Amino acid sequence: MKRITSLFLALVAVLLLCPAVQTASAAQDQEDYIAANHTKSNGRPYYIMVNRAQSTVTVYSLDENGYYTVPVKAMICSTGRKGHATPTGTFSIGGRWTWVHMLDNSYGQYCTQIKGNILFHSVCYTKKDPSTLMTEEYNGLGAPASLGCVRLQTVDAKWIFDNCAAGTKVTVYDGADPGPLGKPAKYIDYISEEQANGWDPTDPREENPWRTAMLYTDVLPGAWYYEDVRYVHQAGLMSGVSSSKFDPDAIVTYQAMAKILYQMAGGVSPDEAMNWAAELHLMDGMTGSGFAADGPVSRQGLVTMLYRYETICRERKVGNLANISTFKDAPAVRDYARYPMQWAIGNGLIQGTPDNTLDPTGQASRAQVAAILHRYGELTK
Repeated sequence: MKRITSLFLALVAVLLLCPAVQTASAAQDQEDYIAANHTKSNGRPYYIMVNRAQSTVTVYSLDENGYYTVPVKAMICSTGRKGHATPTGTFSIGGRWTWVHMLDNSYGQYCTQIKGNILFHSVCYTKKDPSTLMTEEYNGLGAPASLGCVRLQTVDAKWIFDNCAAGTKVTVYDGADPGPLGKPAKYIDYISEEQANGWDPTDPREENPWRTAMLYTDVLPGAWYYEDVRYVHQAGLMSGVSSSKFDPDAIVTYQAMAKILYQMAGGVSPDEAMNWAAELHLMDGMTGSGFAADGPVSRQGLVTMLYRYETICRERKVGNLANISTFKDAPAVRDYARYPMQWAIGNGLIQGTPDNTLDPTGQASRAQVAAILHRYGELTK
């Protein structure tokens, strides 16, 4: 009996000394693991999650209750290769350096410390010079490749360097799902020998030769609306305000929105767009006192015109009408826009603001319109 008791006490002692054994199985449950680390604000605006298994970094901001639950940005990455695994756990960002000389005699730029010599940094260079990119390392992004650091495209490494102060929490884990924003593609999927010019395509420096291949100088890779602008440009729905500028923050007018929808309907004479929109009643309820064709279209006006284009011009029935009563400013939605707003929210064309409002009277920027048109194109293709 004494022998059994001794063995029992010894087993208990081992378990007490090894808490990792008790929590290892829970750590495998990605959903619980992420939820456990969506903690209350520590005074920093962001929380960074690094999913080693999916080579994806997701940045979260604070919700209205002060918890890091709102996904704002996803980045493709490379973590440590076999024998050099990036450590898992939760850490706090420390120092930062514009350039760091790496253990393999390469250089990384926009380096932000995760733990010890484990850093966020750009893909490596042969010299402390942004024109000496190791192209094969860029092509390897999206799979384990480093000596333990988290490698990123330059624009993403710079974003963390610029926006995530010391004390920002970083959790490194393994999960089957890349995260709520998915795993982004690289700006250039593969840089061939013919394309290689020594530069990371996302490096925002003016002298980057890749910039000459960009659609607009004010729409850089890494911007949240980059793919949206590319879509509307290629679809011929929106053009730049000049040959080199898109002006993503500029407002969109009722007239401009009418022209876009007119083009989508196959119209060939833009001067007829407003008459066409009026004949189809796309702007009914919006053209009262004070209406100006060259005035800014509101968010509710925008989705209403798109909803009516879908139901009147394309004669389609719509589904997935969301309940918008949970939004704080739902009563501010005009009667004419109630069904369109429910449709837009229900189909993911627009989203509420971080403070749980619809902002129905807010002005729609060119970047926002591009994003909505891109989502609409995906929804109806």
